Order: sequence, then C-alpha cells, then structure tokens
Amino acid sequence: MRLWVIAALFFLTWCTCASLWASDTKQILVINSYHKGFQWSDDMLSGIEEVLYEHPDITTNILYMDSKRISSEEYFATLRELYKLQLKNQRYDLIVAIDTFAYNFLLKYYHEIFTDEPLLFTGPEQFSLEAVQKVGLEDRVVGLLEKRAIEESIPLISKMMPSLKKLTIINDGSTNGDDSDLFIRQAILDNQDTFEVEYIRHSSLEALEARFSTPRPNEAIFFIRFYNAHDGTFYKNNQIAAMIDKSALPVFVTDTLFMGKGALGGKVVPIRALGENTGKLILQTLKGEITPLHVSTDETYEYQFDVQKLAHFGLSPHPHVGSYTRLNAPLGFFDKHRVFVDTIFVASPLLVLLILGLGHNIYMRARNEAKQRAIELQQNKHQQFIVQQAKLAEIGEVFSSIAHQWKSPLIEIAAIAQEHVYTCKDQPQEENNQYVNDIMVQVRYMTDTINDFQKFIMPSVDKSVFDVAETIEEMLKIINHTIKYSYIDITVRKQGTQRLLVNGYKNEFMQTLLNIVNNAKDQITLARERGAIKRGEISITLSCDADKIILAICDNGGGIPEGKLPQVFDAYFTTKEEGHGIGLYMTRLIIEEKMGGKIWASNTPVGACFTILLGSAA
Repeated sequence: MRLWVIAALFFLTWCTCASLWASDTKQILVINSYHKGFQWSDDMLSGIEEVLYEHPDITTNILYMDSKRISSEEYFATLRELYKLQLKNQRYDLIVAIDTFAYNFLLKYYHEIFTDEPLLFTGPEQFSLEAVQKVGLEDRVVGLLEKRAIEESIPLISKMMPSLKKLTIINDGSTNGDDSDLFIRQAILDNQDTFEVEYIRHSSLEALEARFSTPRPNEAIFFIRFYNAHDGTFYKNNQIAAMIDKSALPVFVTDTLFMGKGALGGKVVPIRALGENTGKLILQTLKGEITPLHVSTDETYEYQFDVQKLAHFGLSPHPHVGSYTRLNAPLGFFDKHRVFVDTIFVASPLLVLLILGLGHNIYMRARNEAKQRAIELQQNKHQQFIVQQAKLAEIGEVFSSIAHQWKSPLIEIAAIAQEHVYTCKDQPQEENNQYVNDIMVQVRYMTDTINDFQKFIMPSVDKSVFDVAETIEEMLKIINHTIKYSYIDITVRKQGTQRLLVNGYKNEFMQTLLNIVNNAKDQITLARERGAIKRGEISITLSCDADKIILAICDNGGGIPEGKLPQVFDAYFTTKEEGHGIGLYMTRLIIEEKMGGKIWASNTPVGACFTILLGSAA
C-alpha cells in the first residue's frame, strides 16, 4: 500500500514539473514569404536557427508562402482562409515575418488570424509607421530592415573602373524591387554627370543574356535582383546565376546569393549574417528587452570578390578596398594535396614537411616569374607591332610627298641633259662642268629625300637625346609638298633660344607628330570642302617650363566633337570612314609609355589642339 502511495506522489510531482517546464517553453511561428528551397530565405532561416539552437526552450514552426511565383490578391485571400483554419486555437509568443510579402500579408490579415501576439519582421528595405498605425499594431511591431549598399557600391565600381562610360542597373518589377527602387534612383541622380546609367526593370532573362553576351570596354552591370520577367515568368537562382556567369561585362552585386556563381563581387550583404542578427532580435523580443515600434537597420556588410572574374576583366579592388574575402582563388599546394600532406606530417619529422613546402614555393615563384616575363614580352611585341602598323598606314602619305619632291628634279635633269647633248660640241669645258654640277645638285636633293624617308621608317632601337625643334623641322621637310598642295600654312614658334632636348625614341616621336599633323590636314580639307574656311592653318608652338618641354599642335579644322574627345586616344576608335583607329592610340603609347610624357586633346574656338608634355634632358 505504501508503494502505491509513493508511486502516486511521484507521478503527481512529475506532472507538476512537466507542466512547469512546458510553461517556460516559447513558441515562435515563422511565416516565410517564399517557398522552401529559395536560397535567400533559406540562408536567412539558417542564420536564425544557428542562434536559436543554443536555446532548446524555444520551439519554432515555419509556414511557407510562395510569393515569388504567385503574388495575386486571390492567392493571399486563399492563404488567409487556410491559415485561419490551420492556426485556429493556436497561441504563440512571437510571430516572425520573413521579408516584405509575409509582413504585408500579416499587417492586412493579422486581426483575422491572431489575437495579441507580438509581430517581428525582417528583410524589407523600407518601413511605414503609418501602415502599422492604420491597422492598430503599433503596440506589438518590431523589425529589422535590410539595407543594400547601393549608394556606396556605384562609387566603388567607378573607382575600380576609372574609364567607366556606362553602368547598367538591373532590378525586377516585384514588390522587393519597388523597395530598392527609391535608393537606386537616388544613386542614379548622384552619379548621372559622371557616366551614363541605364536602369532596367522590365525585361526577360533571355533578353538580358543575349544583350550582355558581347564584350564592351568600359561598361559594367550592377545587379540588384531579377526573379520576375515582364510577362510574369519566375526565374530560379541557377538560371540567374547562369546568365550572370555568361555575361561579357563585369557584374557587381549587393548580396552573397551569386557570389562564387558568376558575379564579380562588391560590397555585399551576407544574408546568413542578416539571419543571425534577426535571431538575436528574436531573443531580445522574447525577453522583453525590445519595446514596440523598435525598428533598426542592419548594416552588416562584407567586401567579397571572385578572383577568377577579377583576373578575367583585369580589375582589382586595391587600393579602394582594404581587406576583402577572395572567392574561387586557385588552390595552393597544401589545399590540393591535403591528405598527402597530413600523412607526411604524421609519418615524417616536421623538417621534411618544411623542406617540401619551401621547394614547392620556390618552384611556383620561378614558374610565375617566367609566365610574367613571357606576358611582358608578348605585350612589348604587341606594342611594337602597333607602332609598325601605324607607320605602314602613313607610308602612302609619305610616298605622295616623295613623288611631288622628285617630279620637279627629274624634269630639270631631263632638260639639262638634253640641252647638254645639243650644245656640248660648241661649248667650252668650263660650261660643260657647270651642266654636270647642276645635274649633281638635283641628284643630291633626290638622294637626301630618300635617305630622310629611310631614316623615318626605321624603328628606333635605343633611346637617345635629340632636339625637339630639329625633329619638327625634319618631319615638316618630309611632308612639305603634301602640306603645300593641300593649301595649308604651317607656322612653328619657339619661345627662347635654348635647345629643347629630350631623351627618347626620335623616329617614333617623329611618327607621333606626323599622325597629329596628318589628322589636322584631313580635318582642314573637309572644312574647306564644306566652305567653312578658305585656307588651312596649323601652328606648332614650343616652350620650356622648368624641367618640362611643352609642345602644342593646333589647327583651324573645326575641332573634335565634345562627346568624342575622351575617346580619341582609344584603340580602334576613329571618326574617319576608312580610318584604322590606331594612329592616335599609337601616339599616346609612344609619348606616355615609351617616353614617360603626357598627351591630351582639347578644342580651341577654331579647331583642335594636341598638347604634349615631355621631361627635359638638358
């Protein structure tokens, strides 16, 4: 009898304790805007669960909506009836809404489904106090806003791509897209004077993939999101990742969804960290540490970049970003051979392992240096090829000049020879010698001309010190007749009497001057044909300022269109119908890369002006 009594008392005690334990358990209902398998919300939930894992007294139930694929009012009304039936007689300590769709849904139908449970939202980018007050929930709403680094990312892109001409921003037409739209438009206003910005909200993944399949220098994509096409098609993450990976333009992003899957990188929101911060806010809310209408903005960011994409597009975050996470970096020796290294470490002395590692590092360094030397050699060959190509393109101009210069001497030679044949019998020896001397003067002139031409087309091998003024005179001597018969007056003005010496490649420098003067001649010819001018003028001004030599070549050919001024030195850019587009590119290459100077183009009231700045060797 006493055993039964003891057993009964033990049972009653256990029931009482279990009841007490049950009363301490917190029940959370999470309503996720998206279906299971949607990576953004899955990463969010992983971060939340990681925080709540340390609290076994908290039980979490999750309901999944499907708002990415279905977002009609009919769908939400049906979902309301389902939740009313499913959650009938249920009591929760906290309702958590993941992202905008779930939050808006709960604001609208809260009083039909729940009683007085507090409501915590996470993920939206904007918060409206008026919307909360309208439904009378200001005494139970708290939240955590997501903030994408849109305003900071666009200046970062322009710093990493200093020659950026166009940025395309992609953001779909969904409710989430509307949240980001305000920040995007403000960023566009802040940067519209710096480069061209195109904003795409309504398109299709197929159209975007086709559009960005062709490389275009100095263009980039800033990808916010694109789940929904203009016709309602829903795209999965793997489809979006494939489009980003195939893009021939660098793709910058705002979160970690597509990092390592084709995106180049940027200042991103680590979504899992956003979930962890949401988990911490849940704990504070359950403990009563957060008061209603406490809405904060999560500003947890990381700089992440895909190493392979950086190399592919020739970009680098340095020096604009201090430290960043490197994705898709090539595996080192120890990563590739981890099992082998572990075995060696266990089986052999530490010294053997260090020797192996040192030997491998030496080998890799030597191989990388050899590759770098090969790349530099190839680049030098390419540059020399471009120089020679430009010279060949100008040979036609030079031959034309030579033909003009030879025509008159040849006629003179023929006339003198004929006269000598008919008169030599009756003329004294002294007069015969004069005829011979006249012939030799003309022949010597022809020889000097061809010698000048041969020197001009022969590439310089080593640097030498030469006089800039004398080089200009030599260049003008070569093209004298071409300029003369184009009805152009050339004036050369030199300030001061000292010699203007530079250390560089004389023939290549002469080629740069010829490129500029020939371009001026062509523009003057066109202007005269249009009747804009009667006679062409080219002025060449030389001056010296401290240790710098300044050379300005200006014309009256009407100038360069303002929109094309920044492009005149780009490779293969030309305004001529049959131009090759490498003359001025080669000019900049010689002046800036080979001679360490500077060159820029500008417009005067009557034409174009090219200014060259060189270091003096005097």
